[in-house]
This record gives sequence, C-alpha cells and structure tokens, in this order.
Amino acid sequence: MLAALPAILKCAAAAAITALAATALAAPFGPDRVMDAAAARAMLARFGYGATPASLDAAMKQTPRQYLDRAIRDGTRLPPPVAEQIAALPIAQPVEGVWSRLGPGGSARAARDDQEARKALQKEEREFASAAVQARLLAMANADNQGHEALLSFWLNHFSIFAPKGLAKLVAWDYVRAVEQAMRADSFEALLRASFYHPAMQIYLDNNQSTAGNSMIARQAAERGKQLGINENLARELLELHTLGVDGGYTQKDVQELARIITGAGVYAPRMEEKNLARAGATRAGLFLFDPRRHDFGDKTLLGSRFPAGQGMAEVDAALHLLATHPATARHLAFKLAQRFLDDEPPREIVDAMASALRASGGKISATLAPLIDSPAFAAALARPAKFKEPVDYVLSVARAACGDQPVGNRVVLAANVLDMGQAPLMRSTPDGYGAREADWLSPAAMAKRVRLAIGVAGERVPLARGDDERIPPARRMIALAENERPALSRGTPCKINMDWLESVVEPLSPATRAAVARLPAREAAALLASPEFMRH
Repeated sequence: MLAALPAILKCAAAAAITALAATALAAPFGPDRVMDAAAARAMLARFGYGATPASLDAAMKQTPRQYLDRAIRDGTRLPPPVAEQIAALPIAQPVEGVWSRLGPGGSARAARDDQEARKALQKEEREFASAAVQARLLAMANADNQGHEALLSFWLNHFSIFAPKGLAKLVAWDYVRAVEQAMRADSFEALLRASFYHPAMQIYLDNNQSTAGNSMIARQAAERGKQLGINENLARELLELHTLGVDGGYTQKDVQELARIITGAGVYAPRMEEKNLARAGATRAGLFLFDPRRHDFGDKTLLGSRFPAGQGMAEVDAALHLLATHPATARHLAFKLAQRFLDDEPPREIVDAMASALRASGGKISATLAPLIDSPAFAAALARPAKFKEPVDYVLSVARAACGDQPVGNRVVLAANVLDMGQAPLMRSTPDGYGAREADWLSPAAMAKRVRLAIGVAGERVPLARGDDERIPPARRMIALAENERPALSRGTPCKINMDWLESVVEPLSPATRAAVARLPAREAAALLASPEFMRH
C-alpha cells in the first residue's frame, strides 16, 4: 500500500496549499432554515468531526441555530459498547474516592519507603492520564451530539491543562466533566469559574502552592527555615489566555495584584484535618479548597478596581466576575471562536459583532455564536471549506468517514495517531492551548503522516472498530506508535468501508482532485481520505 504514497501525497499536499475550486450548497443556507444534506454535512464537519449516516439524518431535521443550541445545552449519547468501555476505565471511579486514596497524604501513599509500592503507584497514576485522553477521543469519535463535542473541545483547549502534570492526572477527567457541565449553562463566566475552581487547573498552574508572604502558613514556614511566596502562573494565564488576552490592556502590576487576590485558592488534601480547616474558616467545594491561612488579606487594585482589605474568598469571586465581563475579554473570546470555526483571519466586522453580542447578552455563548452563523461569510465557508483540519479533527474525521455508523472503539489507536501528529486532548504541555491556524499544522512531514493513515485505513489495516491491545503493557499504550510499535497496534478489527458513503462524505471534489483519484482506481478510498477537500472543513 505504501507504494501509492508518493502519488497520493503529491496530490494532497499540492492542492492543500492552494485555493479549492468554488462549490455551492445545494440550497440557500440560512441559520433558521432546516438543513439539506450538503449543509448538514458541512455543519457536522465544521462543528463536529464529520458526518455518519445517523448523524446526517438527525442534522437534516434541524436548523443551524437549533444544531448549536443543542450543542451547548444537551449532552451526548454514546453507543453502548463505547460507553461500557469508558465505564471500565479507572477514570470512571468516583473522584473523591480516588483522591482519598491517591491524593496527597492518601491511604495508598503510606508505604513511602517501599520502592516497588512507589513504582506501582506511579504506574497507576499514569493510567489515569492515559485513560482521560483515550476516553475523550472515544467520546468525540462516537458522540451523537457532534456540535457538543466540538464546542467542549474548544473550551477545554481554551482553558488548557496538561493532564500528566503531577496529581492533575488523577482529576483530569473530572475537569472535562466540570467544564462540560458549565458549558450547558450557556455562560462564559460559568466556564471560567468551573475551570478556576477545579483542582486540575490549580495544580497545573501551581496556584495550590501560592502563599502570601504575610500569611499565617508563610510565617510558620519561615520559623522552620522555609520560604514560601506567591506564584503568578495562574494569575498571568487568567489575564493573558483565559480572559482579556495578551493585548487586553493589563499590566504586570495587574498580574501581581491578581496573584495576591487568588492566594489561598488551592486543593484539598486527605492529610488535612477537618477540625483545623473549620477553625481557620476554610471553604471547600469538592476537592477545591480556599485556605485563609495562605491568603493575602491586604488592600489591592486590579484593572482600576479597588479590592478592600479583609475580603478573602469574596474577592476571588469578584475578580473572576470582573475578568469575565471585561470588554477586552469579549473581543478575545470572539476572535478565538471566529478563528476556530470560521477562518484563520476572521473578518473584523464579524469579530466585533460577536464581541458586542457576548457583552449585550451577559456572556451567553449562544448569543456570541449568533452573528457568526448569521453572516454571509459563514455560509460561504460551508460552501467552500477552507479551514485546514487540526490533527485531532483529521484523525477523527477519517475514523467517522471510514466507519460510518459502526462504533469507533479502538481508543489506543486513536490516541497513538493523534499523539504522533502532535496533538491530543489534555496533552498540551504549555497553557496556551493548541493553535487553530493552518500554519500551526501544515507541513510536508505532517501531510505524510496523514496520507499514511489514509492508506492504512483505506486498506483496512488500522483496527478502528476494536483493538486487541492486551499484549501491550498499559503504560506503553500511549507511546507505542511513537516507538515504532505499529505491529502491536495493528491487531484488532478494522471498519468495513462503504465506498458509496465515503464518496458522499468527501464530495464535491475539485476537477484536479477528481482527475487524481481517477488515476488511482485501486487506491480510491485512500485518495479520497487524503484528498485536499478532506483535509479541510
């Protein structure tokens, strides 16, 4: 099969960096017009990971506005075999129980001097991070509510965490669930609060270690010869990435003041004594803990607003509200949404309209997206797809196109392929999240990896339906592909490709692509999955 790689790669790479021939939707597009097949396929590709027969049929009963309203407010149903697979992973355990056993001071950490016990503990911890990534991919590949998964992925990338960092791995899946629940509130402020108040974010950006120098705990530590201080990581990313944006008009002084405001916010540890927390006036919500003994109770000024001394937890809430409703936040979010779902360089008038709608609605995501889908530019983007698919988008769309309504059940192969291409849910090591522009992902090496996947899937050599990975040690499953263990990953059951369905998913083809596909009749499926049209959505 690899003998076809040069011809297919040449076709895909050359056309992927040039403008596609203009195509048109079969019927006029409107945000309140029930979608025909062409419009539904385009919506499922733009706000989702591609059509399957069942999802296409469901989308054709909706308008684009209804599709997005369901995406925000409703959850997802998964095929029973996929749901059962996720339920069997370690992340399905109640998070409180996991934390009481594996968290700091938990019951499983008693044997500190037993080297074998420590190794077993570390291995178990790693499995939580791997399982979170794999479960997320299974949900994205199989969800009946594709818009929901696409928007959830956007917000998880906006409020990005690195699952393998420290004990964040134990709560990464719970973080997904918390952000998902907040998304249903149709409120940016709800999303901001869900992210900030989750232990995964507190651990990832080190705020659980941030301690005011004049606080009780810092003074006690100083008496023991240990210096504690304020960590600015979370404060800086709250301003630069989560809310105002790098050009949002804040100063280094604002970063310092916000860092002071959020001191005391952190994570509950099983070793903590409840009576001491109660005596100190600590506030606990799940595994989040606000400990006044670490807080800076002094007077502060953030973005021109004064925060009087002595407020404690109340000023954390007030600061989050200030950031969520700031005009710069509206523009930052509008630009990111438009860049992800419309164009790498979205028109300024659309971004302005989205920012105004976000502010006027009090932060509603549905209102923010309305000017986007109402615009002629969005209708044109669906008629002439130009957004280059990110690696996760591409791998999942290949899986859905090849499998149709067959469940995509091989979580290991999905994870291995997206990691090999440089992107995976919850795996961005820096807090800026993955880029959404073509320039972030398009390169000859990246195209070669995509074409190889297309050839393998088309030849039914990639077991997307079900994996036989029992012989791969759990700790190695996430890196098996990177370490050239393709034979181990090839065991399992592939999806049977329906060529009529695959052709309908990729159509319409440009004349150049159609001619290239015609020259490869024995490799038609591979050529379609590697075509420039399929590289875009």
